[in-house]
Amino acid sequence: MEEETPDGLRTSATLDGVREEDLLRFCDFCYTSTYTDPYPMVVKPATPAIENGSNDGNGASNSSSLLITEGTSLQPPASKRVRTESPSRSLNGFGKPGLIGTSPNTDVANSLNVNNKMKLHGVFNNTTYTNTTSRVFGANIRAKPNGISNNDDHTTVFIAHAAMHALAINYEIIKLKVISLQKLNDKLMRFECTAERVGDVLALVRWVYKTEREMRRDMPELKDLVVRYVASEVSGFGKSEEFGALLQEGGLFVSDLWAITQSTLL
Repeated sequence: MEEETPDGLRTSATLDGVREEDLLRFCDFCYTSTYTDPYPMVVKPATPAIENGSNDGNGASNSSSLLITEGTSLQPPASKRVRTESPSRSLNGFGKPGLIGTSPNTDVANSLNVNNKMKLHGVFNNTTYTNTTSRVFGANIRAKPNGISNNDDHTTVFIAHAAMHALAINYEIIKLKVISLQKLNDKLMRFECTAERVGDVLALVRWVYKTEREMRRDMPELKDLVVRYVASEVSGFGKSEEFGALLQEGGLFVSDLWAITQSTLL
């Protein structure tokens, strides 16, 4: 940043590690004591393709078939669905207790599993920076997302708030430090972490831990917030290859995640 003084001299100041967009939000904060939240990137949902095979007497069929495209929740007609075993015949034992293939300890194991999930979910329920209504484990309804689609890409949103916190840490701006954590906490609280959007959270994790390694000061509150969120959603990350790859990399994040998981469950 440069400024010309009344006597014609030009002075400048350098903000290390600050992106242009972060500087604009910082200027917003200087004048309003807060800053405008960025919007997520809109992701258009996949649309089903309709194949019309009308028979006009030249060998074409009159029937229309629905092509299921990847990412849709539409189901083929019942007559074309893959037949599966009924719960009563399944060897997985998800029918009533006492049926063939059901272990007498199934209910106990399921109960412990749900209890552990509730414990992990609770580590993010009420943080120091919570401004919105706490989430209830197993509930489909969360805090209102302010009209934002659950499928939108929130990567830039999360990183923007983390970047403002990093700026506040580097230059010891206490109020900005608190506001940025409150805003990030609020966004995560409202965020519906579907399988398609796991990468948004993992990008935030990578950014936070990589950025802190390059900083003069640590960001313990930000790391704690991020790790708590991941721990609360870890049961939904299990099938994510991205999450598996992140765990295989090891490092401080894995140590922090294990520490909070161990202290919660053991």
